[in-house]
Amino acid sequence: MNINEIMNSTKHCLHLCDNTNFKEIIFDYLLDYDVLVTKDTKFWKEEFSKNKINIKIKNPNSKLEKQEKVIVDSSSLKNDFSKYEKRLEKQSQVVCVYNLNNLDSSIIKELVACHDKMILSVNNIRMLSNKDFNVEKRLENFNSKIVEKLVKKELKNILLGALLEKPMCGTELVKAVYTKFRVFVSPGMIYPALHELKKEGLLKYEYELKNKIYSIAQEEQAKILLDENAKINSLISQSLQT
Repeated sequence: MNINEIMNSTKHCLHLCDNTNFKEIIFDYLLDYDVLVTKDTKFWKEEFSKNKINIKIKNPNSKLEKQEKVIVDSSSLKNDFSKYEKRLEKQSQVVCVYNLNNLDSSIIKELVACHDKMILSVNNIRMLSNKDFNVEKRLENFNSKIVEKLVKKELKNILLGALLEKPMCGTELVKAVYTKFRVFVSPGMIYPALHELKKEGLLKYEYELKNKIYSIAQEEQAKILLDENAKINSLISQSLQT
């Protein structure tokens, strides 16, 4: 996926990465952008000097020209990100790079809502998603903390259900879970669950362009397991109703 092609049609993009590639993602944008906005100005000046990069660095409180294309080291903004995100809406083109390791799921939902597109880069996989994720509207009426707790508790079954529809890589499963339940489950939770399912003989995987693509190994067994789980959950729900 070519970042520059994506950004040419995007005004306000959210780019989520992790500790392993945060600096690399920032560097990916530098050739086509005018300004890096960051609170860690000293760190980036040193990095740019070492790599002979000539691009303006501005503090978040500095004035920005509307036509300037802006990269934001959003992780440096810490708890002030909401204030600065609001200011950045006026820019003609901006990409906000956040480190997933420093965010919780409630903040991610808020960030997704205020950007046109999202790019997720983890484990050498890059995924582009639309802003709204086609979230199922009926979930809006439920307590988000309860939904999140149940999704994480039932993660293995949710992954099985998603993979019965089609084979996917880990990053696509992160998106699939968010799309359906509006809950962000980190790759750090997804991959151990996939490993357990493979160990149980329910999943298999093959490599496609260096990505692990997971699929169902025993379809009939997976369907029986999900059916039994659904019946048990239904029985529990009925017993809780007053």
